Parts: sequence; C-alpha cells; structure tokens
Amino acid sequence: MPNVEKTPRQTIRVERELWDKAGQAVGARNRGAVIRDFLRWLTHETDQLPQRPADAERDNAPAAPTGHNGGTA
Repeated sequence: MPNVEKTPRQTIRVERELWDKAGQAVGARNRGAVIRDFLRWLTHETDQLPQRPADAERDNAPAAPTGHNGGTA
C-alpha cells in the first residue's frame, strides 16, 4: 500500500511557547523521538527516563525542524 505510514500520526495540543522551547531543548533530535521515549518510560516499557539536555547544550543547539506539518506533532 503506498502512502501508508509505519506509525500512525497522533495529534496533541501544546502551547506554542512550550513547543518552541522543547524544539530548542532537543536540538538535532526531533521532538517526536523524545516524546516516544517519554511515553515508553511512562507506560513501563522501559525503566530509563529520557535524558534531559544540559543547559549549555540546549542553549547552543539549533532548534529541531518543524517538519511538513508546521511542527505540530
């Protein structure tokens, strides 16, 4: 089947300021990967809580790309 995503898209509502700050915090990693890592920890699929970047790393990292959907998920 063409155009079928391996993982279904989910939509969440997040304040723009928080979304932008998260993009700066993750730097080169994308927000989706960090959110999935957190959800795996939250649901006990793993015991390893995702690592939070150090302040210096966060402040110097480029923001994560917003993607084709305007950075909404």
